[in-house]
Amino acid sequence: MNNAITPKAELESRICKLQAHLAANDLDGALILQNTDLFYFSGTIQQSHLYIPAEGQPLLMTRKSLARAQQESALDRVVPLPSPRQLPALWQEHGYARPRRLGMELDVLPTSLFFAYQDLWGDTEIADISHQIRLVRAVKSPYEVDILRRAARLADVVTRSMADFLREGISEVELAGQLEAVARRLGH
Repeated sequence: MNNAITPKAELESRICKLQAHLAANDLDGALILQNTDLFYFSGTIQQSHLYIPAEGQPLLMTRKSLARAQQESALDRVVPLPSPRQLPALWQEHGYARPRRLGMELDVLPTSLFFAYQDLWGDTEIADISHQIRLVRAVKSPYEVDILRRAARLADVVTRSMADFLREGISEVELAGQLEAVARRLGH
């Protein structure tokens, strides 16, 4: 059973936009590791690697809970990844060629991991795609605009309720708890 939070069409649209950037920058694909980007493109924050080829279907490779990743993500190809060292073999198994140029999020990737992936891929050139990801994420889709509008309405209700709880001597923690309770009752 798939209980994806982010609709499949939304993920596909985001991936397609990134694929256009990959092709324009002569990159064979992108390997996404950072949680925010992982959630944006896959719909899950399970400890995973997401490979987005310049053309074709993405592959979400999960290190932790495969069942949860399959439940949260609307992507078709969600597979286990026992170890990052197995990436080349796993990609080959799923029909991907060894990338000549691979995009990664070098703005957030620790240097030690960069060197590990460089060793893993040998002569593959690793290029920074941080800017291209930001360009995709900067333009909001109708789905994202709707979420932002709903969040703003919720924030308005929570903020207006603050007057009901404010009193001399209330601690910040108590006030925060009261406001969180209001937000949760409203579905946050």
